[in-house]
Order: sequence, then structure tokens, then C-alpha cells
Amino acid sequence: MSYRHFSLRCGCGAVPARIEEVGVTDERELVIHWWCEECQKTVYASKSLADCWRECPRPEDPVDFDEHFLDSIGVKLPD
Repeated sequence: MSYRHFSLRCGCGAVPARIEEVGVTDERELVIHWWCEECQKTVYASKSLADCWRECPRPEDPVDFDEHFLDSIGVKLPD
């Protein structure tokens, strides 16, 4: 299974230590809720399900995650 992760950050720049809830709204949005340990605020991140759908990896575009990871840290595989 291939997937793309969501980059989650509070307005203060901190990443969540723990996700409290994940859900959907009546306006067809994905909502992720957490408590920001850094600024002590409740954070709700939302994204339309249509945007989520558009960002899904396509089966015809296979991604070799191992090769991508190695490339990201500067390791080149022989041809």
C-alpha cells in the first residue's frame, strides 16, 4: 500500500505529540484534532476530502519508497 503523509503543525510550528481525534465534517472535510503541548492550545487541522482524493498516489505511478528514502539521504543505487 502506498500513501502520502500529511504534514501536521500547529500555528506555533510545533508538531503534535499525539492525535486526539480524526473525523469528517458535514462539509466533506477530513479533520484532525490534537492538543499542542508547546502553546497549550487545541488545534484542528482540516482538508477537503476532494483535495485528499487528488493527492492520493495513483496505481500507475508506483513509488519505490526504499529507493526514495535512500535517495533522500544521498545514497545512490548502481544502475
